[in-house]
Amino acid sequence: MNRLFSRFLIVGGIILLGACKEEVALPDNLAGFTTTQQGIEGDEATIQLSLTRATDVVIPISIQLTPSLVTYDKEFVTEPAAVNNVLTVTVPAGQSGVSFKIKKKANVFLNGDETLTLKMTSVGTPVLTGLNTELKLSFAAITSTGSTLTLAGKTDESNYANTVYADLSANATTLANRKSWNLGFYQGGQFKVILNPGYQSSATATNKTDITAVTLADADLVPDLNFAFGGDGTLALTDYWDGDLTKTVFAEVSATESANKVYLVSFEGNKTKDKWYKVKVNRNGEGYKVQFARIGETTIKTVDIPKNSDFNFTFLSLETGNTVSVEPRKVNWDIAWGYSTSNAGTVPPTPYWFQDFVLLNYAAGAEAAEVLESTVSYDAYAEANIATTAFNKTRDAIGSKWRVTSGTPLGIRRDRFYVIKDPLGNIYKLKFVSMGLAADGGERGRPVIEYKLVKKK
Repeated sequence: MNRLFSRFLIVGGIILLGACKEEVALPDNLAGFTTTQQGIEGDEATIQLSLTRATDVVIPISIQLTPSLVTYDKEFVTEPAAVNNVLTVTVPAGQSGVSFKIKKKANVFLNGDETLTLKMTSVGTPVLTGLNTELKLSFAAITSTGSTLTLAGKTDESNYANTVYADLSANATTLANRKSWNLGFYQGGQFKVILNPGYQSSATATNKTDITAVTLADADLVPDLNFAFGGDGTLALTDYWDGDLTKTVFAEVSATESANKVYLVSFEGNKTKDKWYKVKVNRNGEGYKVQFARIGETTIKTVDIPKNSDFNFTFLSLETGNTVSVEPRKVNWDIAWGYSTSNAGTVPPTPYWFQDFVLLNYAAGAEAAEVLESTVSYDAYAEANIATTAFNKTRDAIGSKWRVTSGTPLGIRRDRFYVIKDPLGNIYKLKFVSMGLAADGGERGRPVIEYKLVKKK
């Protein structure tokens, strides 16, 4: 009887402990701006509001606007519109943040002294206001002395739904759906085409130059584009992860149309042969002429893409047939976090798809260096250290080296930090604060960075 009673107590205790475990309260979900100071470079600024974790209900947030030397609807507007200098935005259920825009009005001259203070005044329950409840926006470009930013790429779809572009000097981030484009067209002197590294993209050339002559039968005459994690021979089917424009699948576009081959393109969700696209790119003066269709289709779509030297690339969605806005202006971002193609770590190198890859704005001249704490600490690193810092000019200068996602220890590598020279020549030191692995207190898909100005241009 005693044994039976003892077993009853043990089982009851286990049930009680399980019930207690289920009832452990989550920490408060807090809302705040991702930075406290921001500037406008160009005609508009995107302001990011972030929660500490995704919400399961719709969260309205009210923001009081206090302009200085400017007037709403005279010199600037917001998107969505404000009423009586109060702006209301909504974080959708399943999301962990929301963004809105401040736009300069057309044909308005500003001196650069104008500012706008944004103060979060109320947040819908159960979310509470956090620390960064106020942001000061300058209507001129600023050169930040340092801040922290949350790279909020996560949505209810996945931890890496968005690519997040960060402009350190402006304390600003810009989000772009990683699946919103398939091909990028270089806006510099060369005529180069890139694949979307964040969309599991692969491609190969056919032996034909007439796109109307390419049929589904041609898919059997080329290497299989349907591979998940690389392997022998697959390196030739993807663009190289260091961003070298001489290592792209697409050859440079020739001025002679008959020299330009038709390419077959595949990407995430479109890996079976009947879903591949056929693409031919020709020059169109100083721009591009792009012909494309599903491999089995006979109706060919055509898009003309002019060059715009304010950007690194212009981006095209084969799925919608439209050019899309992805990267900010080339001087308005330094690094981007997201999902990407990289090296599986094998010999020979093979492509591998994974999250948490940090891209450098190499095409606009940005540079980065990895510095070990054993050489000089993050806190101690100063202008005098720049001369002995070995900068790298490749897209994967940071890449995946800043964190460990398998093995031990997991999470951010605390033994290193990065020094970044932005496209304008400002130099920042940067370290990763959290990423949602191990015990760093963060959230996967929303890494936090801290950075400080080391030298202003």
